[in-house]
Amino acid sequence: MGIFARSRVRTQLWNQRRLDTNRVFLYKGKPWKNPRTAFAAACRRAGIRDLQLHDFRHEATTNLRRAGVDTMTAMKIVGHKSEQMHRRYNSIKPADLHQAAAMLEKYSANTVIKPDGKRASGHSISHLK
Repeated sequence: MGIFARSRVRTQLWNQRRLDTNRVFLYKGKPWKNPRTAFAAACRRAGIRDLQLHDFRHEATTNLRRAGVDTMTAMKIVGHKSEQMHRRYNSIKPADLHQAAAMLEKYSANTVIKPDGKRASGHSISHLK
């Protein structure tokens, strides 16, 4: 990755989350005094029910997996110390199962052996005979 690309990525990360503090939620550059209270008030004003601040940690863990981020890096990002805790936060939804089935189907379509001794992908398997 070139210097320009790294600089652009860093700028994007900086815009997503301030890297000069370990706090995630800031208001006017300062940490929230009580994030739960502030979040609950914001949800009330927006008419949102049944959403907890902690729900975002579950979403972050799941979204990191869906994005293909390796487990150890994802654990570091969300602050999990054990894989057991990481698995607890990682939600598997029906759409994930459908995607996995589609991936398996695509893989299987490329590995099926036809009677002529060729795979569906067109590659010969004569060395297996």
